[in-house]
Amino acid sequence: MDGWVMLVCNPVAGSGRGPALLALLKRRLEAAGVQYAAETTRRRGDAARLARSAVQMGCSAVVAIGGDGTFFEVVNGVTDHAPASLIPGRQGVSSVAVGLLQAGRGSDFGRSAGIPSDAVAACERILAGRTQTIDLGHVTYTTTAGDRQSRYFANAAGLGFDAEVTLRANAAPRVMGGTVPYLSSLLATLIAYRNKLAGIRLDGGEEQRGRINSIVVANGQYFGGGMKIAPEAHLSDGALDIVVLGAMSKLDLVRNVPRVYDGSHVTHPKVRTMRGCEVSVTSPDRLLLQADGEVLGTAPALFSIVPGALRLLV
Repeated sequence: MDGWVMLVCNPVAGSGRGPALLALLKRRLEAAGVQYAAETTRRRGDAARLARSAVQMGCSAVVAIGGDGTFFEVVNGVTDHAPASLIPGRQGVSSVAVGLLQAGRGSDFGRSAGIPSDAVAACERILAGRTQTIDLGHVTYTTTAGDRQSRYFANAAGLGFDAEVTLRANAAPRVMGGTVPYLSSLLATLIAYRNKLAGIRLDGGEEQRGRINSIVVANGQYFGGGMKIAPEAHLSDGALDIVVLGAMSKLDLVRNVPRVYDGSHVTHPKVRTMRGCEVSVTSPDRLLLQADGEVLGTAPALFSIVPGALRLLV
């Protein structure tokens, strides 16, 4: 690697695995003669702030040690200082590479990107310094305070039932891994959840309206701790894959959960898939939004693909 590397560690990710993984990566970097700085996060927003500061100080790469939430923050910290061309609908590449050492519960982006879950293998890839250019999703949404904000996401965003499940899963004990909290939260959310009325407009076309359970806007294939929600998605294809779960009954939803793990749910008559570069979602109901496992706000939301936006250490 040219230059120095910033390590951003979430110490509570993966039932507290973060510090041990940080120590492992530091030993590997020292043995290879690579200069680095390392910081641990204490609260939400720290990872983005630390990544942003490292870019300002001239680092060559930022490595997130944590899960999807930590990676989400690092990506947004790095892209804060990306070239002016890094905006929805136009191509631009951040000069600072981003890496991931998985310590989180879900690690769905790692699955989508093919990053090894084995820590030693992942460290070796980081040390090799090879990069691959991938796309990022961009979403403009409404905060709970009624303001309009925007964020980048690397893997997937979801509206409706998915976001409600994520909100509950994020509050679950961290000793349970990623899949179990998501499934238990899914069942708990199912009791009170009611399908929402939503309008979807793809690439400026005619708006389609109807009742939905969830809308997932995917850059990668996986979410929810290993569910293959968008089996045809690819991180570098210049498009978003949209999966719309229609007004499914509670029983129908539960019956089809196993099918999401192998991607066969897309053949269900109440599941629609679309692909495009921009999608807007509106709703008269409260339609909660999550991106890369972080609950952000609500619809109305506008999603765009930013081709070739990020250099990922692979």
